[in-house]
Amino acid sequence: MNIDRLAKKAKNLTMLALLLGLVELLGGLVLIAMSLTHASQVGHTAAASSAALDLGIAAGCLLACTGLVTVAGGVVLMPLIDLRILSKAEENWHYEQLRGAAESHRQILEAIRESTTLSDQAKQIAYRHKDRETLRHAIREDIDKNDYEAAYWLVTEMEKRFGNRAEASQLRELIDSSRKGFIEREVRESLDHFDQLLRRFDWAGCHREMDQLMRLFGGHSEVQHLPDRIANAKETHKRELLKEWMDSVQKDDVNRSVELLKQLDQYLTPGEAESYIEIARDVFKKKLNHLSAQFSLHVTDRNWNDAVRIGQQIIDEFPNTLIAKQVKDRMPILQEKAAGISIPAAG
Repeated sequence: MNIDRLAKKAKNLTMLALLLGLVELLGGLVLIAMSLTHASQVGHTAAASSAALDLGIAAGCLLACTGLVTVAGGVVLMPLIDLRILSKAEENWHYEQLRGAAESHRQILEAIRESTTLSDQAKQIAYRHKDRETLRHAIREDIDKNDYEAAYWLVTEMEKRFGNRAEASQLRELIDSSRKGFIEREVRESLDHFDQLLRRFDWAGCHREMDQLMRLFGGHSEVQHLPDRIANAKETHKRELLKEWMDSVQKDDVNRSVELLKQLDQYLTPGEAESYIEIARDVFKKKLNHLSAQFSLHVTDRNWNDAVRIGQQIIDEFPNTLIAKQVKDRMPILQEKAAGISIPAAG
Protein backbone atom coordinates (compact mmCIF):
# COMPACT_ATOMS: atom_id res chain seq x y z
CA MET A 1 0.00 0.00 0.00
CA ASN A 2 1.52 3.35 -1.05
CA ILE A 3 1.73 6.49 1.09
CA ASP A 4 -1.19 8.29 -0.57
CA ARG A 5 -3.58 5.36 -0.10
CA LEU A 6 -2.42 4.88 3.47
CA ALA A 7 -2.91 8.59 4.22
CA LYS A 8 -6.37 8.58 2.68
CA LYS A 9 -7.44 5.49 4.61
CA ALA A 10 -6.10 6.83 7.93
CA LYS A 11 -7.80 10.18 7.47
CA ASN A 12 -11.09 8.49 6.52
CA LEU A 13 -11.00 6.35 9.65
CA THR A 14 -10.23 9.40 11.77
CA MET A 15 -13.07 11.36 10.21
CA LEU A 16 -15.41 8.41 10.81
CA ALA A 17 -14.36 8.35 14.46
CA LEU A 18 -15.01 12.09 14.69
CA LEU A 19 -18.49 11.65 13.20
CA LEU A 20 -19.30 8.78 15.57
CA GLY A 21 -18.08 10.84 18.51
CA LEU A 22 -20.28 13.74 17.47
CA VAL A 23 -23.28 11.39 17.13
CA GLU A 24 -22.62 9.97 20.60
CA LEU A 25 -22.20 13.45 22.07
CA LEU A 26 -25.43 14.71 20.50
CA GLY A 27 -27.26 11.48 21.49
CA GLY A 28 -26.17 11.85 25.09
CA LEU A 29 -27.28 15.46 25.19
CA VAL A 30 -30.64 14.54 23.62
CA LEU A 31 -31.11 11.68 26.13
CA ILE A 32 -30.41 14.04 29.05
CA ALA A 33 -32.83 16.60 27.65
CA MET A 34 -35.54 13.96 27.11
CA SER A 35 -35.09 12.62 30.67
CA LEU A 36 -35.41 16.07 32.16
CA THR A 37 -38.48 16.83 29.99
CA HIS A 38 -40.18 13.55 30.96
CA ALA A 39 -39.47 14.12 34.64
CA SER A 40 -41.00 17.59 34.50
CA GLN A 41 -44.14 16.17 32.91
CA VAL A 42 -44.60 13.24 35.31
CA GLY A 43 -43.55 15.08 38.47
CA HIS A 44 -40.65 14.79 40.85
CA THR A 45 -42.51 13.24 43.82
CA ALA A 46 -42.77 9.66 42.62
CA ALA A 47 -39.80 7.45 43.45
CA ALA A 48 -40.05 5.58 40.16
CA SER A 49 -39.85 8.84 38.23
CA SER A 50 -36.81 9.91 40.24
CA ALA A 51 -35.06 6.62 39.53
CA ALA A 52 -35.88 6.84 35.81
CA LEU A 53 -34.63 10.42 35.75
CA ASP A 54 -31.33 9.45 37.38
CA LEU A 55 -30.92 6.50 35.04
CA GLY A 56 -31.66 8.59 31.94
CA ILE A 57 -29.31 11.39 32.96
CA ALA A 58 -26.54 8.89 33.85
CA ALA A 59 -26.91 7.12 30.50
CA GLY A 60 -26.97 10.46 28.68
CA CYS A 61 -23.88 11.69 30.50
CA LEU A 62 -22.05 8.43 29.79
CA LEU A 63 -22.94 8.59 26.10
CA ALA A 64 -22.04 12.30 25.88
CA CYS A 65 -18.71 11.76 27.65
CA THR A 66 -17.89 8.84 25.37
CA GLY A 67 -18.67 11.00 22.33
CA LEU A 68 -16.61 13.89 23.71
CA VAL A 69 -13.62 11.62 24.32
CA THR A 70 -13.97 10.17 20.83
CA VAL A 71 -14.09 13.65 19.25
CA ALA A 72 -11.11 14.85 21.30
CA GLY A 73 -9.18 11.73 20.36
CA GLY A 74 -9.94 12.29 16.68
CA VAL A 75 -8.86 15.95 16.86
CA VAL A 76 -5.59 15.00 18.56
CA LEU A 77 -5.00 12.02 16.29
CA MET A 78 -5.47 13.87 12.99
CA PRO A 79 -2.24 16.00 13.13
CA LEU A 80 -0.34 13.01 14.55
CA ILE A 81 -1.41 10.95 11.54
CA ASP A 82 -0.29 13.77 9.22
CA LEU A 83 3.09 13.98 10.96
CA ARG A 84 3.55 10.23 10.77
CA ILE A 85 2.61 10.11 7.11
CA LEU A 86 4.97 13.02 6.37
CA SER A 87 7.78 11.26 8.24
CA LYS A 88 7.11 8.05 6.32
CA ALA A 89 7.09 9.92 3.02
CA GLU A 90 10.44 11.52 3.87
CA GLU A 91 11.87 8.11 4.76
CA ASN A 92 10.66 6.73 1.44
CA TRP A 93 12.19 9.71 -0.39
CA HIS A 94 15.58 9.13 1.27
CA TYR A 95 15.27 5.47 0.45
CA GLU A 96 14.60 6.23 -3.22
CA GLN A 97 17.57 8.62 -3.27
CA LEU A 98 19.88 6.00 -1.80
CA ARG A 99 18.58 3.40 -4.20
CA GLY A 100 19.11 5.75 -7.14
CA ALA A 101 22.65 6.57 -5.98
CA ALA A 102 23.40 2.87 -5.54
CA GLU A 103 22.12 2.17 -9.06
CA SER A 104 24.23 5.01 -10.44
CA HIS A 105 27.34 3.67 -8.68
CA ARG A 106 26.58 0.23 -10.01
CA GLN A 107 26.44 1.54 -13.54
CA ILE A 108 29.70 3.45 -13.08
CA LEU A 109 31.43 0.37 -11.69
CA GLU A 110 30.06 -1.67 -14.58
CA ALA A 111 31.41 0.88 -17.06
CA ILE A 112 34.79 0.83 -15.32
CA ARG A 113 34.82 -2.96 -15.43
CA GLU A 114 34.05 -2.97 -19.14
CA SER A 115 36.64 -0.30 -19.89
CA THR A 116 39.39 -2.20 -18.08
CA THR A 117 38.87 -5.17 -20.39
CA LEU A 118 39.75 -3.07 -23.47
CA SER A 119 43.25 -2.33 -24.67
CA ASP A 120 44.48 1.25 -24.72
CA GLN A 121 44.18 1.45 -28.48
CA ALA A 122 40.70 -0.07 -28.45
CA LYS A 123 39.60 2.35 -25.72
CA GLN A 124 40.94 5.29 -27.72
CA ILE A 125 38.91 4.21 -30.73
CA ALA A 126 35.82 3.35 -28.71
CA TYR A 127 35.73 6.60 -26.77
CA ARG A 128 37.03 8.97 -29.47
CA HIS A 129 33.60 10.35 -30.37
CA LYS A 130 32.56 10.62 -26.72
CA ASP A 131 35.75 12.49 -25.80
CA ARG A 132 35.21 14.98 -28.61
CA GLU A 133 31.65 15.61 -27.50
CA THR A 134 32.85 16.07 -23.93
CA LEU A 135 35.43 18.63 -25.04
CA ARG A 136 32.86 20.49 -27.15
CA HIS A 137 30.49 20.61 -24.20
CA ALA A 138 33.26 21.87 -21.89
CA ILE A 139 34.23 24.58 -24.39
CA ARG A 140 30.64 25.80 -24.61
CA GLU A 141 30.38 25.86 -20.81
CA ASP A 142 33.55 27.96 -20.55
CA ILE A 143 32.19 30.38 -23.17
CA ASP A 144 28.91 30.70 -21.24
CA LYS A 145 30.88 31.40 -18.05
CA ASN A 146 33.04 33.99 -19.90
CA ASP A 147 36.15 31.90 -19.08
CA TYR A 148 37.73 32.45 -22.47
CA GLU A 149 41.31 31.48 -21.58
CA ALA A 150 40.11 28.03 -20.50
CA ALA A 151 38.05 27.73 -23.70
CA TYR A 152 41.09 28.57 -25.86
CA TRP A 153 43.16 25.96 -24.01
CA LEU A 154 40.53 23.26 -24.57
CA VAL A 155 40.34 24.07 -28.29
CA THR A 156 44.12 23.66 -28.53
CA GLU A 157 43.88 20.31 -26.73
CA MET A 158 41.13 19.16 -29.11
CA GLU A 159 43.23 20.14 -32.12
CA LYS A 160 46.25 18.26 -30.77
CA ARG A 161 44.33 15.09 -29.92
CA PHE A 162 42.01 14.83 -32.92
CA GLY A 163 43.76 16.96 -35.55
CA ASN A 164 40.55 18.69 -36.71
CA ARG A 165 41.93 22.12 -37.58
CA ALA A 166 38.77 23.31 -39.32
CA GLU A 167 36.61 22.71 -36.27
CA ALA A 168 39.26 24.25 -33.99
CA SER A 169 39.32 27.36 -36.19
CA GLN A 170 35.51 27.65 -36.04
CA LEU A 171 35.54 27.28 -32.26
CA ARG A 172 38.21 29.98 -31.92
CA GLU A 173 36.12 32.34 -34.04
CA LEU A 174 33.14 31.59 -31.79
CA ILE A 175 35.23 32.32 -28.69
CA ASP A 176 36.58 35.55 -30.23
CA SER A 177 33.08 36.74 -31.10
CA SER A 178 31.70 35.93 -27.64
CA ARG A 179 34.69 37.53 -25.94
CA LYS A 180 34.38 40.69 -28.02
CA GLY A 181 30.68 40.98 -27.19
CA PHE A 182 31.35 40.42 -23.50
CA ILE A 183 34.08 43.07 -23.44
CA GLU A 184 31.87 45.57 -25.27
CA ARG A 185 29.04 45.07 -22.81
CA GLU A 186 31.32 45.39 -19.78
CA VAL A 187 33.08 48.44 -21.19
CA ARG A 188 29.80 50.11 -22.15
CA GLU A 189 28.32 49.65 -18.67
CA SER A 190 31.49 50.97 -17.04
CA LEU A 191 31.65 53.94 -19.43
CA ASP A 192 28.04 54.84 -18.64
CA HIS A 193 28.99 54.95 -14.96
CA PHE A 194 32.13 56.93 -15.82
CA ASP A 195 30.01 59.48 -17.73
CA GLN A 196 27.74 59.92 -14.70
CA LEU A 197 30.77 60.60 -12.48
CA LEU A 198 32.12 63.02 -15.09
CA ARG A 199 28.84 64.97 -15.16
CA ARG A 200 28.97 65.23 -11.34
CA PHE A 201 32.61 66.43 -11.49
CA ASP A 202 33.55 63.51 -9.22
CA TRP A 203 37.16 63.40 -10.32
CA ALA A 204 38.26 60.88 -7.67
CA GLY A 205 35.49 58.51 -8.78
CA CYS A 206 36.45 59.06 -12.44
CA HIS A 207 40.05 58.09 -11.73
CA ARG A 208 38.99 54.95 -9.82
CA GLU A 209 36.72 53.86 -12.68
CA MET A 210 39.44 54.63 -15.22
CA ASP A 211 42.08 52.63 -13.31
CA GLN A 212 39.76 49.63 -13.16
CA LEU A 213 38.97 49.83 -16.88
CA MET A 214 42.66 50.21 -17.72
CA ARG A 215 43.47 47.13 -15.69
CA LEU A 216 40.73 44.98 -17.24
CA PHE A 217 40.33 46.38 -20.77
CA GLY A 218 43.43 48.46 -21.36
CA GLY A 219 43.52 47.57 -25.06
CA HIS A 220 40.07 49.01 -25.79
CA SER A 221 40.21 52.20 -27.85
CA GLU A 222 37.66 54.12 -25.76
CA VAL A 223 39.35 53.12 -22.51
CA GLN A 224 42.69 54.43 -23.78
CA HIS A 225 41.16 57.90 -24.27
CA LEU A 226 39.79 58.17 -20.72
CA PRO A 227 42.77 60.21 -19.35
CA ASP A 228 42.23 62.79 -22.10
CA ARG A 229 38.50 62.88 -21.39
CA ILE A 230 39.12 63.60 -17.70
CA ALA A 231 41.67 66.30 -18.51
CA ASN A 232 39.38 67.95 -21.09
CA ALA A 233 36.39 67.81 -18.73
CA LYS A 234 38.43 69.42 -15.95
CA GLU A 235 39.64 72.16 -18.27
CA THR A 236 36.14 72.85 -19.58
CA HIS A 237 34.72 72.98 -16.07
CA LYS A 238 37.53 75.32 -14.99
CA ARG A 239 36.75 77.71 -17.85
CA GLU A 240 33.05 77.65 -16.96
CA LEU A 241 33.84 78.41 -13.30
CA LEU A 242 36.17 81.24 -14.32
CA LYS A 243 33.54 82.77 -16.56
CA GLU A 244 30.88 82.51 -13.87
CA TRP A 245 33.30 83.95 -11.31
CA MET A 246 34.15 86.94 -13.47
CA ASP A 247 30.45 87.55 -14.08
CA SER A 248 29.82 87.46 -10.31
CA VAL A 249 32.69 89.90 -9.73
CA GLN A 250 31.29 92.31 -12.32
CA LYS A 251 27.83 92.03 -10.74
CA ASP A 252 29.43 92.62 -7.33
CA ASP A 253 27.85 89.34 -6.09
CA VAL A 254 30.33 88.90 -3.27
CA ASN A 255 28.93 85.73 -1.73
CA ARG A 256 28.77 83.91 -5.06
CA SER A 257 32.24 85.15 -5.98
CA VAL A 258 33.74 83.74 -2.78
CA GLU A 259 31.94 80.42 -3.27
CA LEU A 260 33.25 80.12 -6.85
CA LEU A 261 36.78 81.03 -5.74
CA LYS A 262 36.76 78.11 -3.31
CA GLN A 263 35.74 75.78 -6.16
CA LEU A 264 38.35 77.22 -8.51
CA ASP A 265 41.13 76.66 -5.99
CA GLN A 266 41.46 72.97 -6.98
CA TYR A 267 41.71 73.74 -10.71
CA LEU A 268 44.01 76.77 -11.02
CA THR A 269 47.76 76.28 -11.37
CA PRO A 270 50.02 78.57 -9.31
CA GLY A 271 50.70 80.67 -12.43
CA GLU A 272 46.99 81.01 -13.22
CA ALA A 273 46.16 81.83 -9.61
CA GLU A 274 48.81 84.58 -9.62
CA SER A 275 47.06 86.37 -12.47
CA TYR A 276 43.79 86.51 -10.53
CA ILE A 277 45.20 87.20 -7.08
CA GLU A 278 44.41 90.93 -7.04
CA ILE A 279 40.80 90.33 -8.07
CA ALA A 280 40.52 87.59 -5.46
CA ARG A 281 41.88 89.88 -2.74
CA ASP A 282 39.37 92.52 -3.67
CA VAL A 283 36.55 89.96 -3.52
CA PHE A 284 37.60 88.71 -0.09
CA LYS A 285 38.02 92.29 1.12
CA LYS A 286 34.48 93.11 0.02
CA LYS A 287 33.20 89.96 1.69
CA LEU A 288 34.99 90.87 4.92
CA ASN A 289 33.67 94.44 4.81
CA HIS A 290 30.20 93.16 4.14
CA LEU A 291 30.33 90.76 7.11
CA SER A 292 31.86 93.46 9.31
CA ALA A 293 29.04 95.85 8.44
CA GLN A 294 26.44 93.19 9.19
CA PHE A 295 28.15 92.43 12.51
CA SER A 296 28.18 96.09 13.56
CA LEU A 297 24.55 96.54 12.54
CA HIS A 298 23.41 93.53 14.60
CA VAL A 299 25.38 94.75 17.62
CA THR A 300 23.87 98.21 17.30
CA ASP A 301 20.36 96.76 17.01
CA ARG A 302 21.08 94.37 19.92
CA ASN A 303 20.42 91.32 17.75
CA TRP A 304 22.88 89.31 19.83
CA ASN A 305 22.20 85.88 18.28
CA ASP A 306 22.75 87.23 14.75
CA ALA A 307 25.81 89.15 15.94
CA VAL A 308 27.30 85.94 17.39
CA ARG A 309 26.55 84.05 14.16
CA ILE A 310 28.14 86.68 11.88
CA GLY A 311 31.06 87.13 14.27
CA GLN A 312 31.81 83.41 14.24
CA GLN A 313 31.67 83.45 10.42
CA ILE A 314 34.25 86.27 10.36
CA ILE A 315 36.53 84.32 12.71
CA ASP A 316 36.20 81.10 10.68
CA GLU A 317 36.63 82.59 7.20
CA PHE A 318 39.13 85.40 7.95
CA PRO A 319 41.06 84.17 11.03
CA ASN A 320 44.24 86.20 10.39
CA THR A 321 42.62 89.63 9.99
CA LEU A 322 42.49 92.44 12.53
CA ILE A 323 38.70 92.50 12.37
CA ALA A 324 38.58 88.78 13.26
CA LYS A 325 40.81 89.44 16.29
CA GLN A 326 38.57 92.28 17.47
CA VAL A 327 35.43 90.22 17.01
CA LYS A 328 37.01 87.29 18.84
CA ASP A 329 37.75 89.52 21.83
CA ARG A 330 34.10 90.64 21.98
CA MET A 331 32.57 87.19 21.46
CA PRO A 332 32.36 86.11 25.16
CA ILE A 333 30.29 89.21 26.04
CA LEU A 334 28.08 88.80 22.98
CA GLN A 335 27.50 85.11 23.75
CA GLU A 336 26.49 85.95 27.33
CA LYS A 337 24.02 88.55 26.10
CA ALA A 338 22.64 86.14 23.49
CA ALA A 339 22.18 83.49 26.19
CA GLY A 340 20.51 86.00 28.46
CA ILE A 341 17.97 86.93 25.81
CA SER A 342 17.16 83.31 25.07
CA ILE A 343 16.24 82.68 28.75
CA PRO A 344 12.61 83.66 29.57
CA ALA A 345 12.18 86.27 32.28
CA ALA A 346 11.05 84.87 35.68
CA GLY A 347 7.61 85.76 37.07
